[in-house]
Amino acid sequence: MTWLARMILHKEDLARRHISDTYAWHRVVWDCFPGRPDANRDFLLRLDWVNDCCRVYVLSMTEPIRPSWCLPEAWGLKGVAPSFLQHSIYGFDLLANPTRMVHVFDANGQRRKNGRRLALLHEDEQRRWLTAKAEQHGFRLEENAPLGIDEIGTLPFRRKQSTGTHIGVRFRGMLRVIDRKLFTEAFHCGIGTAKAFGFGMLLLQPIS
Repeated sequence: MTWLARMILHKEDLARRHISDTYAWHRVVWDCFPGRPDANRDFLLRLDWVNDCCRVYVLSMTEPIRPSWCLPEAWGLKGVAPSFLQHSIYGFDLLANPTRMVHVFDANGQRRKNGRRLALLHEDEQRRWLTAKAEQHGFRLEENAPLGIDEIGTLPFRRKQSTGTHIGVRFRGMLRVIDRKLFTEAFHCGIGTAKAFGFGMLLLQPIS
């Protein structure tokens, strides 16, 4: 069983919790999984702003519990049965961080082990990115359905002693499953980079 939790928090709640960037969300969501101080992250999260409220979605194979700082009326939890992922066509909503890897070279012209990622800022690049990710993750975009691409802006984060930003892009459309195993892995593990910062969760609505 997979679990999907939803929390609705107002700006005043965020101020009390000192939540001011996407990595701060990553830290506080761990409160949904107490007693696991050394565990690796095995959940996805997504942040949707609606006026002065933030809807926080958490998808996990481990059942989350309501943190003490989240009011009961602001908490929702439902199980996602394996049969949910057995449909052929879904409507989808994906908040992602489309990027491309750029190689970095040292003073001697040798390529360094770790490159850096550049955000894809143009809609045609973002569309190609999603098409490639779809093929990689066992589905394809339905050509006869419109694809919505909306940039939600620059989202800051602070991690240890460094700061940075991510570009968030919201994709909405229809997909067809072509490889069930890869598709199921994408649902559980997410798509693209910056998953710890609230990107990559694939929200689905079965069509057929």
